[in-house]
Amino acid sequence: MSAKDKKDIVWFGMKLTPEEKAKIKLLAEKKGLSQKEVVMNLVNEEVMEYEIEAKPGSLLDRMQHLVGIIKDGPRDLSTNPKYMEDFGKDSLH
Repeated sequence: MSAKDKKDIVWFGMKLTPEEKAKIKLLAEKKGLSQKEVVMNLVNEEVMEYEIEAKPGSLLDRMQHLVGIIKDGPRDLSTNPKYMEDFGKDSLH
């Protein structure tokens, strides 16, 4: 680590209960990572979720007026696997 890299590191400390600390330690052991890596992985995953939120003007935003206009159909086609029977069968030949 260069001198410049060391300047860019900041201290971040927090107080944890023994139970919270034990949970982090257990998770780190299960994943074979350091406690810092486990915590940072979780933070990075959470941040990624915020980064991929639909931006204003997304397709859903533009089609919002169409959401829910069909009253008699299933709410979600994926809830009934029968809709997917034989899907792609023709492409196997």
